[in-house]
Amino acid sequence: MKELKNRAEIVAKLAEMLKKFDLELNRYNTDVYLYYDKEKQTAELDTFINVGGNSWLNDDHYTIYTDREHYETDFDIFDNLGDLADAVGIQKEKLIQKTAKYFDADVEDVEYHEVTVFIKSDENLMKKLHEAYADCLDELENNYDERADYIISEWESNEEEDYCE
Repeated sequence: MKELKNRAEIVAKLAEMLKKFDLELNRYNTDVYLYYDKEKQTAELDTFINVGGNSWLNDDHYTIYTDREHYETDFDIFDNLGDLADAVGIQKEKLIQKTAKYFDADVEDVEYHEVTVFIKSDENLMKKLHEAYADCLDELENNYDERADYIISEWESNEEEDYCE
């Protein structure tokens, strides 16, 4: 088992990276590299955008995590009109009315998809939606810490030289 003297720092930094990948809806395959100094028993982390799907850097690193391209959007966490309306700070009925007006359609004909198109057309509503998305991720903070701790634990216990989660 490898010993890591700056483990708490590395776990915190990795948790921050994991959250950032989700927050920014990372659009690229991105590897997280761990550079381990055996003498000092410390590590540093770095990221590498991996367009080909395989790490091709031949330096002394461990690929400890690969973040796959995110296909989701800010909308995916809000799966109904009520949650979407709450996220942008407008009453559901009012949001449906504004959407109907935007599309010159009847209120009864407005569905989730039309509301998302309407929100996308308004920079302020998109900003509010992204803030609500970020708040939801903040509620998962412990999840990022736990995932990062697990990834580092797996690396520490793995004797293979080319470890990747």
